[in-house]
Amino acid sequence: MASHCLRHSNQQHLLPYGVGLAIALAGCWHPIATPEAVQQVEDTFATHRRELRRLAMTAMDELEQSNERSMRLPDRSFYDSAWVSEALESGAIHVDVVIEDFYLPLVYVSTDDPQDVHDTCTHGGRMVKQLEPHWYICQRDWN
Repeated sequence: MASHCLRHSNQQHLLPYGVGLAIALAGCWHPIATPEAVQQVEDTFATHRRELRRLAMTAMDELEQSNERSMRLPDRSFYDSAWVSEALESGAIHVDVVIEDFYLPLVYVSTDDPQDVHDTCTHGGRMVKQLEPHWYICQRDWN
């Protein structure tokens, strides 16, 4: 009887750890590029296309005139954050705009080749959808 109570008591202490681990793993395996999330990025691009194009062109000019490899871009009400960077491997300039989900950015690629944007659209990420020339929705790897 005592060994049964002891065994039961130990199982109760392990229960919170097992539940926490299950929740953590479920969150890691949850699909990131849901159709709804992709549609939200697509809709934001359609609504703010002119402003996003102007932002990308201005950002690329400013980056080329500076001695920087990347720069944070001004905040706007329709996105969480944005920056412009030069890809070390390809020399392509890309503008990443996080609408709501860091792992599903809207990306402008100067070369119009998403393979040039490592860790976002390829090699640890993937291109989800091309919206028009130079503009892509990509999915970053969650690692």
